[in-house]
Amino acid sequence: MPGMGCCRVAREQVQLCCERPYQLACGIAALAYRIEVAPEQAGRLFVSLISTFPDRVALFIERAALSCAALPTKGERHALRNQILGRLSAADLAMFDELMSAEWHRLRAKRITGGAN
Repeated sequence: MPGMGCCRVAREQVQLCCERPYQLACGIAALAYRIEVAPEQAGRLFVSLISTFPDRVALFIERAALSCAALPTKGERHALRNQILGRLSAADLAMFDELMSAEWHRLRAKRITGGAN
């Protein structure tokens, strides 16, 4: 896939590039991981992924929103949102906000009820 390098450099060097579904799965997993461990860097990866896979923007918005909702503080959630703010259309940003809010409420209810949801 043009614009996407393999995370396993040795595979790429011998031209064993992954097929598109595997590239998408890798991108989704990398985005979730980046949001979890280094959310301040997630915006760059998000922008790269939606540029590389313009037909899968909704998929990356969903993954980013669900991962964002799991961030421990409101400040972290807002900081992540601010990283992608200028990169999405109004409709895409509204989708991110809606998904993130719904997931945040779901996770909060789960904590309050002790995991029953």
